[in-house]
Amino acid sequence: MPQTPMITNDEREQLQPLLSLIRDPDQLYACTMSGEFFDCADHALMAFQIWRRMGRNNEATGAAWRRLMESDCPTQDVMALVAFHVFHGMNGK
Repeated sequence: MPQTPMITNDEREQLQPLLSLIRDPDQLYACTMSGEFFDCADHALMAFQIWRRMGRNNEATGAAWRRLMESDCPTQDVMALVAFHVFHGMNGK
């Protein structure tokens, strides 16, 4: 089975401007239903995995996030989480 790169240079360039939407990652956290801490990095990884699963389609990713989280989070904000993972969570992969 062919392997798709985790992220292409074009995708990195498209995601870079969205990083500015996350002003303070320390404020992006939640407590899960089981009482576990879920921080910005956790949210970003989940958004990144949804983005991959949705064929790297931004609109489909936003829609899937809203269904999963039962939220009204704008697609641009979900993609900012994807960008956060790409630039802060992938360790340059």
